[in-house]
Amino acid sequence: MTDNEMNNMEEDIIVFEDEDGNEYSYVVIDYMFYNGDEYALLTEADAEVNDDNTQECIICKIVPDEEDGEEIESFELVDDDDLAQKLVEIFNTKMQEEEEE
Repeated sequence: MTDNEMNNMEEDIIVFEDEDGNEYSYVVIDYMFYNGDEYALLTEADAEVNDDNTQECIICKIVPDEEDGEEIESFELVDDDDLAQKLVEIFNTKMQEEEEE
């Protein structure tokens, strides 16, 4: 995929709301399946790239659900540190392979 194709793709923006009603927007960087579950790698929509060309990210499990007869997806933060570390490694490997292509 060329840079132009990637720039033309619509970004997936996910908005989370905390218990005080504050909203936080995240951009989905990538999706993947691991052990039968789907996960998403997200970064804050207005996050800046660090000096070492990295961004802080979160990983969420995508949980299918149904509301009023329609399928919806909810994003749940992965709070298992071991699983999160494994997923970070897989996402990093996947992105490096895609860059090499």
